[in-house]
Amino acid sequence: MSSVNSFIPQSLRNQPVLFVPGLRNSDEQHWQSRWEEKLPNSKRIELAEWDTPDLEKWKQGIRAQLQNIDQPVVIIAHSFGTLASASIAQEFPEKIAALFLVAPADPDKFQIAAQLPQQPLPVPAQIIASSNDPWLTEAKAAYWALLWGTDYLRFKNVGHINSASNLGDWPEGIAQLQRLLRKAQTSRHWFVSVTHKVEAA
Repeated sequence: MSSVNSFIPQSLRNQPVLFVPGLRNSDEQHWQSRWEEKLPNSKRIELAEWDTPDLEKWKQGIRAQLQNIDQPVVIIAHSFGTLASASIAQEFPEKIAALFLVAPADPDKFQIAAQLPQQPLPVPAQIIASSNDPWLTEAKAAYWALLWGTDYLRFKNVGHINSASNLGDWPEGIAQLQRLLRKAQTSRHWFVSVTHKVEAA
């Protein structure tokens, strides 16, 4: 399989990236871990306990990392980590350039759906789902994408998009991340331009 290095845009290498894994963290064969090795400005949240699905503890882990950055970060989240990341976006939109939400876990499995954002997210975001993900049905993935106003893409039969999916470096995921970053950069340039015009008026 092609090296992930050839798929990573320079813009991503030049800005902070924060990885937010799901339950039990992402092992060395997980695409998150593979990408992290090749992104010099990336970090991973730190948790004392990875086996207990605690939304607030995941959010605290994200907050702790956001406090140490001085420019908007791209959050690349998986499974349960996507739920915490979406929630944090509502709190700190100025610190997040984009959200890449892969294989969200079903919040109803953890009785936390009511704790998640119930309106469009304030930052560019994309949900990547799988047609046979045991942790979230296609219908529910589409529902959360619509509710949060994110881009949505469903891959066919890649399970929970984790190590067991045998994706290697997952270049298809990098290609989708590139598209999200281009959209985020366009949105940010538009926002800055409008802000300057309003301030000058």
